[in-house]
Amino acid sequence: MKVSEKPQIINGMEHMVTTVDGLDRVEINNKLHHLGDQLMKLKMEQDHLIQMRNMIDRQNELSEMDDLFAEMFDG
Repeated sequence: MKVSEKPQIINGMEHMVTTVDGLDRVEINNKLHHLGDQLMKLKMEQDHLIQMRNMIDRQNELSEMDDLFAEMFDG
């Protein structure tokens, strides 16, 4: 990582701001915010898929119980 300075216009005046790999603090914070949003969306999608999988597992368990009940009392 390279630390450097770059000119930035702030309130109509040019200031030198510190950057790392060309990104200043505001740009880094914006990227972090965007990544946080993406992570939250991925977590929500993951939770939804886990819930779907659990529903399939539960349905399979109920089906197996029905089959066992049928074997015990119908046959």
